[in-house]
Amino acid sequence: MWLVLLISRLPMRILYGLANFLFFLAYHLVGYRKKVVMQNLQNSFPLKDKEELQNIAKSFYKNLSNFAVEVLKSFTISSEEINQRIRFVNIEMVDKYYNAGQSLLVLATHQFNWEWALLAGCLQLPYPVDVIYQKLSSDKFDNLMFKTRSKFGGTPIKKGDALREIIRRSKQRRLIVINGDQTPPGRVKSDVYWAEFLHQDTPFFKGPGILPIKTGMPVLFLKISSPKRGYYEIEFVPLGEPPYEKDSTEILDRYIAEIEKQIEEIPDYWLWSHKRWKRKRNESKKAV
Repeated sequence: MWLVLLISRLPMRILYGLANFLFFLAYHLVGYRKKVVMQNLQNSFPLKDKEELQNIAKSFYKNLSNFAVEVLKSFTISSEEINQRIRFVNIEMVDKYYNAGQSLLVLATHQFNWEWALLAGCLQLPYPVDVIYQKLSSDKFDNLMFKTRSKFGGTPIKKGDALREIIRRSKQRRLIVINGDQTPPGRVKSDVYWAEFLHQDTPFFKGPGILPIKTGMPVLFLKISSPKRGYYEIEFVPLGEPPYEKDSTEILDRYIAEIEKQIEEIPDYWLWSHKRWKRKRNESKKAV
């Protein structure tokens, strides 16, 4: 890991040079998950022609390469540089709930660069920030990511402990971040919510819709855009406030709609290399 940390200390202009090489390697030479990316794009944008889809794919690989070196930089980046590169455009929306003494649930998506958004949130938002995370297969890299996400005061919480910890912390005036657009694993049956998303039958975890009802927290969506390479703007979009109807899926439906809207606006910044639609509804009679 010492070499990774050493490279991380390089200036961003050099790291973006590395990103250019990674793009050439991933897109032109190796073709990293190209079939997956193109299939996802074709299914998600049936009205776009082949040239449009190829342009989105090419831009996606450039952004993925930028994201790779930005995550690398995260290990050693200073608070000053993060604050220069990330701007919250309507932070007053968060201030409103903080001043009212309420905890807040923020639902994010895999839109670049969600990792820098977390670090900036720990520095610029009034709340202590908790983030739900999925443990990585590599213990060394998982430990490094844990230290990185917590270095500006954030508190990473393992996904398996999320419900218990969120309910326990919900009265402590905290901001809890969930990146909830992953594919539920095949072993998860009853905790799956099916929705039409990007013209496809898509499974989602029910958790982002259940948690607001159980905790009574207001919910915001984290919308990320990039005015230029290496700089990001974050906007909070309201999804709902208590009281909520018991067993309602309204928050989850709004969350899914906002993800879809953001992807349609900026399609090349979403994580298309993920096998998002590998599960089918008919795999389980218990699926809802």
